[in-house]
Amino acid sequence: NVSLVVGKLGLAGAVVGTGVMMILSVIATSMAYTIAERNGFDPSVEHAAQHKKDVLSKKADIGLIEKATSLFQRVPTLRALFIEVLASQGLAALLNVCFVVKLSSAIPNDGDRAGWMGKFFALINLCTMTLQFGFLPALMQVLEPRVLWRILPMIMVCFSGFQSTLADPSLYIISGCLLTMKTLEYSARRMLDEMVYVPLDFESRYVGKEVVGVLAYRLGKSMMSLSLSALTGVFGNFGLQKLSILSTGASFLWLSSSWNLSNLIPTRKEASEQYRKSHKLN
Repeated sequence: NVSLVVGKLGLAGAVVGTGVMMILSVIATSMAYTIAERNGFDPSVEHAAQHKKDVLSKKADIGLIEKATSLFQRVPTLRALFIEVLASQGLAALLNVCFVVKLSSAIPNDGDRAGWMGKFFALINLCTMTLQFGFLPALMQVLEPRVLWRILPMIMVCFSGFQSTLADPSLYIISGCLLTMKTLEYSARRMLDEMVYVPLDFESRYVGKEVVGVLAYRLGKSMMSLSLSALTGVFGNFGLQKLSILSTGASFLWLSSSWNLSNLIPTRKEASEQYRKSHKLN
């Protein structure tokens, strides 16, 4: 319980505890990679072969941006995924701003606020685990991935749209909207994200993950933060309703980008055939 930890150790102690947990996470990650290598899931062989091809074709000296541009031209699905990630992370950043603004005014005490946030993110993890292990496996047996790509942003359009109709939405409404977004992102969206790469060739998977994972996720949030800073500099601070209206607009942008991506997503049968072909070529 975060509130108990903060009460006994203070905020500084809670931060130290977070650092210890991160160290344990690094150790567990290292053990996971060791198990993967032992069971033949080490991608270094494919990576070495691809690097040899790049050296022979003089691609090894090309920068990441140039590689990404070339890859996006060759694989439109990755370009669409990059844009979808920008849109979804922009929405997540906006909803987080709404949450922080409302939480600061609703719970002014730092210790109480830290405890409340701890319970909130614990609930997110619980909902994510329930959805990921309890519902998604059965759901994916009857739904094509492209359908789920379209459903996720539709859910957020409804939630953010309702929030924007309220002049002063309560903490529970704003928290519910962010909780829904985070739960969908950590469970269904991340699963769908990985499924995009499965039928692709090694270069598309390797470089594509590098560009999308390293650049798009951070760029989406950074662009939204910079845009908000610029807007508040020109028009002054936004109230919660205006921020909620912006969130609704971002939800529609996510819906549009996700719909475009879904049109490029193959069916499960097509993805299996592409996967077999790409591994035969490699």
